[in-house]
Amino acid sequence: MKKREAEKDAQIFYREAMDELERLVARIEDSTTNIEEIAPMVKRSVELTEICRKELRRYKDEIDKLQESINGRS
Repeated sequence: MKKREAEKDAQIFYREAMDELERLVARIEDSTTNIEEIAPMVKRSVELTEICRKELRRYKDEIDKLQESINGRS
């Protein structure tokens, strides 16, 4: 991934990544999309999926810590 793309991805959050991913999937599924356009869209979709996974993992870790904190006080 190019440096500029990496910087852009670092600023993208879950909602923005999901929105872009949904648009890409719609374009990939569209029968009028040229075959040459699909590979870069799939590559970007994989990148966006990883962004979403990282965000979800981060939030899960935060929730787990909160639960541990609450359970530790009980």
